[in-house]
Amino acid sequence: MATIMTIGEQRRAGEAARKVGGYSELIRLERERREAKGKGHVVRDAANGRYSFKPGAAAPKK
Repeated sequence: MATIMTIGEQRRAGEAARKVGGYSELIRLERERREAKGKGHVVRDAANGRYSFKPGAAAPKK
């Protein structure tokens, strides 16, 4: 299945991928988010710096 993305969407996806450690990590986070039905938030593990999606209530706004 092919996905058509605008230039802006490609840039945002690229920035997000660089932030989390690559496209494979971004895809893993998206899969975790879908499994949680979007309810939760992204957290970073202080021990290893890896991002993960934590199901539950959304993170408080800063």
